[in-house]
Amino acid sequence: MNFKDIKIGYIPYLPDLSQPADRRRFPFFAQANHIHFDIADHNKTYDIILLTAFADLSQWLAYKKKHPGTKFIFEMVDSLIFSQSLFDTLFKGIGKYILGKESALHLDYKSNLIEWIKVADLVICSSTDIKEILMPWNSNVIVSLDYMQNEVKTSKMDYNINGKMKLVWEGQGVVFQQMLHFKELFKRINSFCELHVITDEQYPKLGGLVKRDITSITRQLPIKTFFHKWEIYKNFELLIEYDCGIIPLDNTNSMVWHKPANKLISFSFAGMPTVVSNTPAYVEFMDRAGTELYCADIDQWVNKLKEVYEMTAEQRKEIASMNFLYVNKNYSNNALHQAWYEIFVRLQ
Repeated sequence: MNFKDIKIGYIPYLPDLSQPADRRRFPFFAQANHIHFDIADHNKTYDIILLTAFADLSQWLAYKKKHPGTKFIFEMVDSLIFSQSLFDTLFKGIGKYILGKESALHLDYKSNLIEWIKVADLVICSSTDIKEILMPWNSNVIVSLDYMQNEVKTSKMDYNINGKMKLVWEGQGVVFQQMLHFKELFKRINSFCELHVITDEQYPKLGGLVKRDITSITRQLPIKTFFHKWEIYKNFELLIEYDCGIIPLDNTNSMVWHKPANKLISFSFAGMPTVVSNTPAYVEFMDRAGTELYCADIDQWVNKLKEVYEMTAEQRKEIASMNFLYVNKNYSNNALHQAWYEIFVRLQ
């Protein structure tokens, strides 16, 4: 496909393209393949505009009506269409309007997202189960995940366990709140496990209006816990020092439960054996990789972690190798480049 003749506009998450979603998605593909794009300006005309879900959706809907020849790719890569708390609903609707981030008032922000899913020429989503949910609104949906391979600079080599098994969790502090749902798990594995947490020192609450120290969570967990400050590109140097990754998620939180497999993919590129909750994305991943270290309840979590703890170093390495082979085939930079090429071919 000849991109030289296509004028592409991109609406970023942050103007300087520093947000992880900008860093790991279309701008990465464009830079790696020498494809020119502009930060979209609603006063200019484009052949294709890639619209992200955190843009001023009302403004760009008006643009689409004025420019019917412009094709829109709507990037809906998170589980934003699922029910959230009343505060989140009002904050995203009324709050974005008050803050000037949305040019029209929407009491139900979800309806704004669904309208764009319907009118977009193509929708990008983050998992197979999300695709099935979106298909009744738009038949042209493609699954495309984040570029993770380039952020993993080193891989785990030593799979021996000395003393307690060192569990590791990495991510945003706001997601780490999920750990409070698993107090019983940590109580039951405390005798043979310890927990290492790689995240920020503080996390946002109430839509970012206030911040809390991460220790407000860690001190509630009935397991010996170590905090490590999150730093991009250095996370995995720290991560691989530990024995087993964990990704526990609360199945009563729809927005979290339907998140993509990005974290598991990044752990797998680093060679980290990982135990996860049985979310749709993680089950699909592990069934295809042949590892199946996913858990439906606390008993399964305890049993799976004991299983990993009692494995030989070679057995843990084999699990990590199976996951790595799967992600290297399906989620390498080259594999995701092909997915992006397919997106643009679909618009022709």
